[in-house]
Amino acid sequence: MNKFAERLKQTLYDKQISQSEFARKINMSQSLINNYCAGRREPTLDTLLIICKTLNESADYMIGLTDL
Repeated sequence: MNKFAERLKQTLYDKQISQSEFARKINMSQSLINNYCAGRREPTLDTLLIICKTLNESADYMIGLTDL
């Protein structure tokens, strides 16, 4: 599993946000979020920025460049 998938899945878990709830928040399908969490797809840069802003996490952390 890629670092983004691991961190997205863990961040959603830590913040107690379901995939379907998160999908609604960012106006995307739950199946797309599931694909991101499973590592089957990776977001575009624009989508990555939306995800990071919504979760209040840095892009560097989410893609594995930093551990903070």
